Amino acid sequence: MKRLTLNNVILQEIFKFRSTQIIILSFVAMILIGTVLLMLPISTTDGQGLHPIDALFTSTSASCVCGLTVVDLHNDLTIFGTIVMLFLIQIGGLGIMTLATLVFHTMGYKFQMKESLVLQESLNQGGQAGIFDLLKRIIIYTFAIEGFFALLLAIHFYSEFGFSAVGYGIFHSVSAFCNAGFDLFGNYDSLCKRNDDYFLMTCFGLLIFLGGIGFTVIYDFTHKRSWKKFSLHTKIVLIINVVMIFAGALLLFATECDNPATIGNMRLEDKLANTIFTSVSCRTAGMNTFDLASAHQNSQLIMIILMFIGASPLSTGGGIKSTTFFIILMSMWAVFRGRNEIIVFNRRITQQLRDQAFAIFTMGTIWVATAGIILSAIDNGAHVLTEIIFETVSGFGTVGMGIGITGEWDIVGKLVLSLTMLVGRVGIMTFMLALIKQNATLIKYPAENIMIG
Repeated sequence: MKRLTLNNVILQEIFKFRSTQIIILSFVAMILIGTVLLMLPISTTDGQGLHPIDALFTSTSASCVCGLTVVDLHNDLTIFGTIVMLFLIQIGGLGIMTLATLVFHTMGYKFQMKESLVLQESLNQGGQAGIFDLLKRIIIYTFAIEGFFALLLAIHFYSEFGFSAVGYGIFHSVSAFCNAGFDLFGNYDSLCKRNDDYFLMTCFGLLIFLGGIGFTVIYDFTHKRSWKKFSLHTKIVLIINVVMIFAGALLLFATECDNPATIGNMRLEDKLANTIFTSVSCRTAGMNTFDLASAHQNSQLIMIILMFIGASPLSTGGGIKSTTFFIILMSMWAVFRGRNEIIVFNRRITQQLRDQAFAIFTMGTIWVATAGIILSAIDNGAHVLTEIIFETVSGFGTVGMGIGITGEWDIVGKLVLSLTMLVGRVGIMTFMLALIKQNATLIKYPAENIMIG
C-alpha cells in the first residue's frame, strides 16, 4: 500500500508539467537510461562499452525508432547490448507513456482529468472516451502482430542461424513493426545481400505497413471490416498510403531501372519487388535492399520527400504524417477551385485542422533546413548537399535510411541528429508546444488585408 501511495505522489508531481513536456521528458528519460546501459562493458563485444556520444546517439535512434546507427549491432554489441536495443525499440515504438500508463492503471492508480488530457495528447486523440481501452488494444495488436511474424521469421531463419533464429525472428519482427530499421545481419548491409528473398521482403513490408498506418486504422480493420463503416481518418490513411507506396515505387523504378549500381542488373520482377519494398520502407522504416549511396540524385530526392511525409498518426513512425500531407494537398486544391471548405467523403475538414497541418509542415521544413545548414557548416564540404539533406530528413522522419555517412559526423553532428530524431518521434508540434506557453486571449483586433503571392 505504501508503494502505491509513493507512486501516486510521484505521478502527481510528474503531471504538474504540461502534457507536451511530459511526453518529451518520458523519451529523454528512456534515452538516458539506454545510454547508460550501452556504455556498460557488458554491452559491447570489446568489453569497453560504447563511447558516451555514440551510446547517446544509438540510444536516441533506438528509442525514437529511427535506425540511424554508428555501430554494427551484429559485430559490436553483445547479447545484452542487443536486448537493450530491442527493449528501447519496443518501448519507443509503443511510446513510454502507453506502457507506463497501463502499469499504473493496473496497479490501481486513478487518473485525474488533467492526467487523462496528457494521455489524450500522447495518443493524438480528440476525446477522452475509452483511452484505457485504446491503450490495451494497442498492446494486444502490437504483441499479436509481432508474435505472429516473429514465428514466421524464426522458421525462415532456422536453416541459416539454427536455434538463434528465434532471437533473429523476435528482433527483426519488433524492429520492422516499430519502423525502426535496425537489423542483425552485420556490416551495415541491411537487406542488400537478401534482395532476392521475397518471403523476407514480404514479411518486413507487411510489418512496416501495419506499424505505419496507425493503431486506430488497425482497429477499424479488425472490428468494422467495411469501407462504409470506416472512419474518415482510416479512409484517408489507406488511400494516401497506397497512392504514395505505388507512386514512390513507380518513380524509383523509372529512375533506377538502368542503374547497374542499384537495381539495373536485376530481373524485371526483382526490380519491381525492390522498388516497392523501398517505397514502403523509406516512409519510416529504413531497411534498404540496394546501396542508397549509389542511387541517382533524383532517386534520393524522391526518397527524401517520402521520408519527410512519413507514416500516419498514432503509429510507430515519424515524419509530418501522411494525413497532414493529405490535408495540405486538399487545402491547396480548395484554394485553386475557389472554395472555402474541404469536403472528403461527405465530411468537412475543420479550419483548425487545416491550420495545424500547415503549421506542422512549415515547422518541419524549417527544422530540417536549419539542421541541414548546421550539418553542412560542420561538414566542410566533405559531402554533397543531397547526402546531408538525406541524412537530416532520415533522422527527422525517424526512417534511419543511411547512405554511409552517419558514422562520420563529429560530436556536434551527432547531437544535432539526435535532437532531430527526438523531434521527429514526438512530433514537431508537440516539441514546439512544450517550449512555448500558450496564452489564450479574448481580445479581437480589426482585420486588414495584405498582399501575398
